[in-house]
Amino acid sequence: MKKVLLLLVVLMMIPAFAFAGGDQEEAAPAAEVADGPYVPTKDITFVVPFSAGGNSDIPARIFAKYMTKYSDVEVKVTNIVGAGGKAGAREVMKADPDGSMLIMQPVGYPMQYSLGVAEFTYEDFAPIGQWLDSTLAVVVNADSSYMSMDDLVAAADAAPGTIKMGSVTGTLPTFATIEIEMQKDVEFNKVDLSGASKAPELLSNRIDGYIDGFGAIKQYVESGQFRCLGIITDVKIKGYEEIPTFTEAGFTGYEYLKQAFGLWAPKGTPAEVVEYINNLIKLASEDAECIEEMNALGIAPAHNSVAQYTKNMETTYAKFQDVAKAIVGN
Repeated sequence: MKKVLLLLVVLMMIPAFAFAGGDQEEAAPAAEVADGPYVPTKDITFVVPFSAGGNSDIPARIFAKYMTKYSDVEVKVTNIVGAGGKAGAREVMKADPDGSMLIMQPVGYPMQYSLGVAEFTYEDFAPIGQWLDSTLAVVVNADSSYMSMDDLVAAADAAPGTIKMGSVTGTLPTFATIEIEMQKDVEFNKVDLSGASKAPELLSNRIDGYIDGFGAIKQYVESGQFRCLGIITDVKIKGYEEIPTFTEAGFTGYEYLKQAFGLWAPKGTPAEVVEYINNLIKLASEDAECIEEMNALGIAPAHNSVAQYTKNMETTYAKFQDVAKAIVGN
């Protein structure tokens, strides 16, 4: 019961989490401008529901720049902060359904809904498409004796509750840590790093490892200070092909932990408007300069169809709710 209560406290504090890096294959040259029967007459406001200059805001501004490149109007980023990202979503819900105001969908929204701390889902909006692909990574100090995920799991199995895994309470890495525990039937000592800089905690060996976005830890991997035991994806990261994916490490059913950022419009936005913006995402994601700028951050632009993105949202929301129920059941 004590473990259940602890997990519930952790999971009820769901801020949005930043992202990591993904691979991006070379794309065909993009067209010069989005085409189709719809032509916008108002600038598009891309709402980031978190602070300016953060790990969500920076890639959004890069991507909006390239959406503008292929649009008939300017795509501008604005920040509406509050309530763990929900304030921005509520503002967009009230906006005119004409495609002039969009909300960035972070991974925190399905987590919040699964725990009853958000009242809306993708169904309360018009889903447009994914624009950013990223991944979480599991890291330990380079001096650690853990050379693989198997080593880390074996240590946790041998000494339950003693291996210190850090994460910021209530973020996607917390779900990832719990997913590892559930799949491998082990227990970590989950250390809350809220208010602390994660890297120094690991460099000083005050924790044994932590999970964070690959973009946030890659400089430490490149410098030889951290060892990356695995990336929570099934796709290799370009330039880091030696790092095992979670599929290679023997994990399954972790797709909901992938960091796929999307765009939503107000519900009732016409289909031709949604398709126009989805095409802007496609053109921007295929732009070689956009890919280069995103890759420099350890992330990658992405695109999928409106139908595929909507299906992905359905699956993601269902999985988070299933995991939340499983945790409560334990």
